Amino acid sequence: MLVISVQVAGGQHRVCAVAERSAWGRAAARSAWAAWAAWPLLLAVVLLAPLLVSGGIPLARDLVFVPRQPFSDAVLGLTDGSPRAVPLDAVVSLLTLLVDGEVLARLVLPLSVALAGWGVLRVLAGWGTAPRLAASAMAVWNPFVVERLALGQWALLLAYGCLPWIAVAATRHRRDGAARDGAAALAWTALASLTPTGGLLALATLLACGARRSRPATVVGLVGVLLQAPWVVAALLSGAGVSDPAGVAAFAPDTEAASGPVVALLGLGGIWDAAAEPATRTTWVAVAAAVIVVMVVAVGWPRLHRAWSRDLVRPTVVAAAGAALALLSAVGPGQEVLRWAVETVPGAGLLRDGQKLLAPAVLLVAVALGGAVARVEAWLADRDADVRRAALLPLLAAPVVLLPDATTVTWPTVEPVVVPADLREAVTVVDGTPDDELVVTLPWRSYRSVGWGNGLTASDPMTRWSSARVVTDDDLVVGSTAVEGESAVASRVDAALSGGAGPERLGGLGVGRVVVYRDAPGADEVDVAGLSLIFEGPHVAVYAVPDPRPVPPVGGARRAAVVGAHLGFGVIALGCLAVARRRRTAGASDARARRVSAGRRPV
Repeated sequence: MLVISVQVAGGQHRVCAVAERSAWGRAAARSAWAAWAAWPLLLAVVLLAPLLVSGGIPLARDLVFVPRQPFSDAVLGLTDGSPRAVPLDAVVSLLTLLVDGEVLARLVLPLSVALAGWGVLRVLAGWGTAPRLAASAMAVWNPFVVERLALGQWALLLAYGCLPWIAVAATRHRRDGAARDGAAALAWTALASLTPTGGLLALATLLACGARRSRPATVVGLVGVLLQAPWVVAALLSGAGVSDPAGVAAFAPDTEAASGPVVALLGLGGIWDAAAEPATRTTWVAVAAAVIVVMVVAVGWPRLHRAWSRDLVRPTVVAAAGAALALLSAVGPGQEVLRWAVETVPGAGLLRDGQKLLAPAVLLVAVALGGAVARVEAWLADRDADVRRAALLPLLAAPVVLLPDATTVTWPTVEPVVVPADLREAVTVVDGTPDDELVVTLPWRSYRSVGWGNGLTASDPMTRWSSARVVTDDDLVVGSTAVEGESAVASRVDAALSGGAGPERLGGLGVGRVVVYRDAPGADEVDVAGLSLIFEGPHVAVYAVPDPRPVPPVGGARRAAVVGAHLGFGVIALGCLAVARRRRTAGASDARARRVSAGRRPV
């Protein structure tokens, strides 16, 4: 505005008019953004409808929220199993100190699902309405998101939604070197890094889009690596062995369609769990979707390249690499290589579920759809308005048309359940278990169904709800394949129970309490002879094991390292968030002005 006032010296009224138009323009831009942002959120609400209209907590598959998740060794990754939800569980524990888990689920799930759509809107800032709406719809309503949501893997979808934001901020930081952009990229990276897989995807995006030969870029890259410390440190100190290579085949991309997993992957699906695959994905629609995805990339990518030039190459490389790894994990030779890696390299088990590596490619396809719609829109520029609308509306609805039965697999997973009162009482009883004793839940299995649930199996809620050291079976059965877990303690308990030992013999393994889900399949076969009943309700019972052997506590050095990694993660994340929210410095503004004056389109 100072520049304008100098140019029109003596024209005070004219300056005021410019200011008013500027303010009006900003308000109009905010209103337009709110209208665009409502579209991805609406699609997310549709996918999550049962959760948002009914009371209770989500409890199905991997989607488990409890009223309050206390801080415990399991939350911090201080068990002998793989830290798959680190530091996610610690963050959730912190949040449930502020709001009930029932409320928290209804906040984070819609935001996690809609975040990718909002990120694509940000990537396509400055483009027309039709391209942005089509692309944001594709980012939310696609087989990848739907199938992962059906599995209950909301944290992976949160990381997926962070990727476009990381790409934008990292690209801007590479161009201008502004501290605010680097901090923003790191803040989004921290949010995505709440799980190990999300951290790897975020770090790859950050390094690819932001790498350059400069000290600020190097610092940003190193801090991005440091943000992985919570799960890396926990994994290194857990003592967990390498993952079972049987999981390579069990978690390989798959489909019930005759066209096979490669076609399913090209169509952005291919989940290994048949129950999470919508019925239309098993028909000719899967082939049509694969063909359309290829066409969208072929038509839309050149339009994107003209707009962004080399800035498009870096995220494209990340997307192509992830897609290539996913495709390799679907074929025999690729599975052999992955099986070797899983058997020899600790942590390589993260790659067993190759389909999740599609996440960057799914976002690239969504953005490419925006480019394709922009090309169609330009081609129709001279046509009648009715003709343009008739041509563009099907493109806007294409994601939903290609996957019309998405809710048939997402709704059962997100349908909430009401927790029975006796389970709440049982949690209080279990919380009283001495620190040097373990708690085992029976019937012995990794995922269980209960009479008060929604009909789907779910991860045991006691592991998140109780502050005690709860041990469950960590072996998984996928179809006809049994995949062994990494926990040595769970393995010993499994061996004792499989060998015919009664629960009272578990005391020698350090088990002091046994929780029995009385309405779960197989509960009638649980042997409780020799145990002392200390709590009984219609749905759950708690027993004391006689003379349990004390379990050695977690070493002080290990605890300090893991807690320190979590605290360091929190300090870095909050610090980056604080810097990212600051107003840009004059130097950063000048750099942006130089970039625009040079004719480069802002990302």
